[in-house]
Amino acid sequence: MKHFRNYASPFLFAMGSLFIFSCDNNDEIMVDPNAQFDAILEVNEAGPANPDVTVNVNAITDSEIEAKVSFKSTTSMKRLYITQNIKGQGETKFAPTESVDLKPDGAVDLTGKSDKDFEFQFTLPVPSGLGTDGTVVYKFWATSGNGDFRDANQRLIGTPGTITLKFGSSTNPTAAVKTFNNVKLFTPTADAKSMSFVSLLDGIVYKIEQGEEFITFWDFGYINLMDGGPALYATSSYPEVAIPSLANLNEAKNVVYFRNSTKNAAQFDAITISSQLDFITTPDETFVKSLITGDVVEFVDQYGKKGMIKVLEAMEGNESNKFISIAIKVQP
Repeated sequence: MKHFRNYASPFLFAMGSLFIFSCDNNDEIMVDPNAQFDAILEVNEAGPANPDVTVNVNAITDSEIEAKVSFKSTTSMKRLYITQNIKGQGETKFAPTESVDLKPDGAVDLTGKSDKDFEFQFTLPVPSGLGTDGTVVYKFWATSGNGDFRDANQRLIGTPGTITLKFGSSTNPTAAVKTFNNVKLFTPTADAKSMSFVSLLDGIVYKIEQGEEFITFWDFGYINLMDGGPALYATSSYPEVAIPSLANLNEAKNVVYFRNSTKNAAQFDAITISSQLDFITTPDETFVKSLITGDVVEFVDQYGKKGMIKVLEAMEGNESNKFISIAIKVQP
């Protein structure tokens, strides 16, 4: 694969350093006219376009490819989202290897730049340890505002584009479950600084005050009820009386459906592959209450992903140091 790098002149570097804290025009990923590319991806609302590109790679000897990505739209594009799917194990957020201007949620910031017509170059890794067969898929899409790495249709402009790296027979193995261990969710506090919500995208726990930027990632939160004890609520049905600031957020709030499971902790521990969760049907409730240590809960999220939760520790009380500790297994 080609290994191109774009180096700015010392003068430009010096000038740019004066403004490094005040602006970023995505200069790091602007296309060099002398560059050579392994993949050229073109997404154009009006056409013609080349939105799906395949590149054959050698997973043993190749470490990266060089890609040119261009988008054209009749409306302003505010963010460019990128995901990576390694060997069919599920899409995850991809952070560009270049030091590029990003929004807090990890999307490339297009605001105030070439937001109707941009052309960038990216170095896309061929991850190590891939084995001899499979694929790595990079997906790109533009939005008019806050998007969602798990739902390309949210504020989507045009269509997504993909760059697929194929190696060997391109056959991917059975998908494993995503596992998040010892996730601690704390009692919500009036100052909105409590770590009360979790994302099934990557198991990250968020403070309530981060909602304006990250609420599209939140799937469910913890609360201790006066009548119901330790409970998990989908973000969509979380009691707003506990967190008034939630009512002021205009973003659609994620839905998750829960039920207590007949499975025990040992059966939860034995789950390793995605298909072992296929037995779960969509529950009726968007909350589960009266949780105690050792409980196992089944859930289905709004993306149709099925999963289970094991309660490691459930603390009574509403003091700021009270929490629920859980392990999560979810389909990729």
